[in-house]
Amino acid sequence: MRTDALRALLVIAVLTAAGLPWPARATPVGCAVADGRSIAGVEVGGSVQAALAATGAPLREQQVGGQVLYTVRAPWALLVAQGGVIVRVSTRTAECRTARGVGPGSTRAAVREAYAGAVVSTVTRATDGEWLSYPYSGVAFFLQGDRVVQVDVFRAETLGAGPAAGPGPASAPAAAGPSPSPGPSPSPTTAPGAWGFRTLAARIDDGTLVVTGVVENRSRGAGVYAEVRAFNPAGVQIGQGEGPLSPNPVPAGGVGSFEVRVPVNDVVRRYTVVIRPIGTIAGRLVEATREVAARDMQQFADVVARQMRVEVQSTAQPANRDTFVVTVTNGSSLLVASAVVAVDLTVTCVVVVSVPAPPARRTIQENRSGSVTVTQLRPGASTRLTLPISAGTCPEFITWQAQARVGEIRIGNGN
Repeated sequence: MRTDALRALLVIAVLTAAGLPWPARATPVGCAVADGRSIAGVEVGGSVQAALAATGAPLREQQVGGQVLYTVRAPWALLVAQGGVIVRVSTRTAECRTARGVGPGSTRAAVREAYAGAVVSTVTRATDGEWLSYPYSGVAFFLQGDRVVQVDVFRAETLGAGPAAGPGPASAPAAAGPSPSPGPSPSPTTAPGAWGFRTLAARIDDGTLVVTGVVENRSRGAGVYAEVRAFNPAGVQIGQGEGPLSPNPVPAGGVGSFEVRVPVNDVVRRYTVVIRPIGTIAGRLVEATREVAARDMQQFADVVARQMRVEVQSTAQPANRDTFVVTVTNGSSLLVASAVVAVDLTVTCVVVVSVPAPPARRTIQENRSGSVTVTQLRPGASTRLTLPISAGTCPEFITWQAQARVGEIRIGNGN
C-alpha cells in the first residue's frame, strides 16, 4: 500500500478513535461502491470542487499534514484530498455495497469470502478496531469486532515488476535499525524441487515488524505473495500482513524478493512466513518459522516502555517536595534491566507578598521535575521508589498534576 494511502488510513483511524461525530445516515439511491474508483458517484482522482458539488458543503474540514479531511453527509462519510484531488472516499451507510455485495454491517467472514480471489490483503490495527485492506483492489474495510463499520476506496496499486525488495503493505523507506537477527534456519514445509527460501530476516522499525526475504522457484512460474504472522511470547498472534513478490510472477528457476511490514504493539517472539499463490488465502507453496533471539530483544525497548505503568502519589496532604513516591509496574513480557522514569509536575500554592503593600495572598503555579531509575524489574512486577523533586518557590502544594514518561530502557537477559 502506498505511504500516502496508509497515512490517510491511519488518520481516519485516529479520528474514528477520537469519537468525532459522523453524519446522520440517510437512505441513498443507488449507492454503489466501485473498488478503486468511487462511492455513490464521488470519484477518487476527481477534484475537490466536483466532489463537494455532489456531497454538499462539508460538515467539518481539517488539515492533517499535506492532506485535507472533509466530513460530509451520508451516504458518504469522509473525503480525503491532497493537492486539490480526492485520494480517498469513505462511507458508513449500510445500503452502500461493493460489486461483491459487502459493505457496512457485513461480517469479517463475508468480506474474506467475497474477496477470496483478491491478490493481497493486509490487516492494520487501530485503537478501537482494525483495517482489512485490499491494496490491489483499492478498497479497505474498518471492522469493530466481527462487523464492518466503514468502507474506503482509493486508487488501487498496480502489480508488476519492481525493485529488488517489492513494497509490502504500508510501504515506506526502511530506516536504519538493528541488524537482522540470524536465528535458526527456515523450515520449509514443501518437498525439494518446488519452492524454497534463500534468505529470511526481520527487524523492528518504529513499531513495525519488517520481514524481508528471497524465495527460489524450482517449479513452474507463478504469481505469488508472502503472508507474515507475528506472535508474542505467549503464542498469541499480534499482527499480520501480506505483500507481493518482485518480480511477479516469479519465473521457473528464478527468484523473487519481498518486504512485508506488520504494525505491532507487543513484543514479537516468533514469526511465520507463508508463500501463497495469488488468488487464494489457503494454498501454500512454502512456509518458514523463526524465533527472535534473546540478544535481539533490545529492539523492543520502545514497545516495552509503552507497556510499563507509572503511578505518582503523595504520602502526605498537603504535598511537598519530600512526600512523592512513584510506583512502576512492568506490564511487558520481558525483564527490564534498567529504565529511567522522568516525572514532570505542575503545582500550585499560596504565598504572601508584601510588595507592593499591604501584604496579600496570591496563588502561583510552577513546574517541578524529578526522576527515578528502576532496575531488574521482572514481567508483571512492581517497585515503589521515593521521587526526589526539584526545588522551587512553593513550600506546600494546594494542587498538583504529574506526567510521567519512561526512557533509557534496557532489556535484560533473565526473561
